[in-house]
Amino acid sequence: MRRRTMRIGAALIGVTTALLGANSALGSTVYTYQGDDYAYIKSDHEAVGVCDREIDGSSVYTNYYRSIDSDYRRVEETRGFGTCTSSGSSGNLVWKIRACENITALPDACSSWKTHY
Repeated sequence: MRRRTMRIGAALIGVTTALLGANSALGSTVYTYQGDDYAYIKSDHEAVGVCDREIDGSSVYTNYYRSIDSDYRRVEETRGFGTCTSSGSSGNLVWKIRACENITALPDACSSWKTHY
């Protein structure tokens, strides 16, 4: 009887671990980096944020796409090192994002696009 109880307990632990692992993956935050600056899709996938983590005098921004349209949007952080800003949630999922740094008199430096489905 004790072996059967142990097997049932082990099976329940395995199922619980699998379910919790799947849920945490679905609710994970997605990050993309440009140097030390970064942009992210929040875990609800309805909003984005961008953070300035370099002491260089350049502002940072994120371009992103929502699931309802094909035009990219932009959120910019202009307050300087150590600050972050985010978009509002709209109920439409964000599926593609990149982090960029404004560079005076040169093309802006941007990360590659990061996609989340």
